Amino acid sequence: MSLENAVIALSLLLGIVLLILIIYIISRINDLEAKAFSNMSAAPTENKADAAPQKVFAGLSGRALWDEWVAMANGAEDQYQIQGDRDRFLALLELHIRSIIKTAMEHGSTGVNEPPSNPLTIKMLRGEFESYLPSSQVGRLYDLGRELGGSEDAQQRASLAAAIKETIDAVSMGIDAGSSFVDSAMRDVAAPLSETDSRELAETP
Repeated sequence: MSLENAVIALSLLLGIVLLILIIYIISRINDLEAKAFSNMSAAPTENKADAAPQKVFAGLSGRALWDEWVAMANGAEDQYQIQGDRDRFLALLELHIRSIIKTAMEHGSTGVNEPPSNPLTIKMLRGEFESYLPSSQVGRLYDLGRELGGSEDAQQRASLAAAIKETIDAVSMGIDAGSSFVDSAMRDVAAPLSETDSRELAETP
């Protein structure tokens, strides 16, 4: 083989190797661009999902919301996916109960007799929500609260407070809320009782 033919063959071989290398590099660049584009497309979707507001209580309110929690407490499936908002629901009921008791105590001290509506609209950080409690328990809490607000007898007040706690405990059992829920809902009852006992001790000779 002449020197000229050898140079031509070597040049051809180098050209083929260079062509293969260029094709490989172009292929890799295309793959990288495809992955980068895919990540850029996925990112806005994730951000939209994160930015989407949480649907508190899945559109349920009032009696329907209460009935759903009672059903779940008795073993029913969480069909509306609201179990994650359990603490928020308990806070709603706590505010409802405390509102009934405070209103009743004020009415008892002034002689007014106007039971609050049921369901009752409660203001929370995320807005206003309609809260429902069984009518019999609402009526009992209101009646006991009125008696408590109008009574100055320490023994009677203690008895009324115990009855209120028993009623709240019945509410708690209906939705499997626990004892901490009862204690939190009793806050406005315990404070006035403590103040009354302190005054009576101070007046005792």
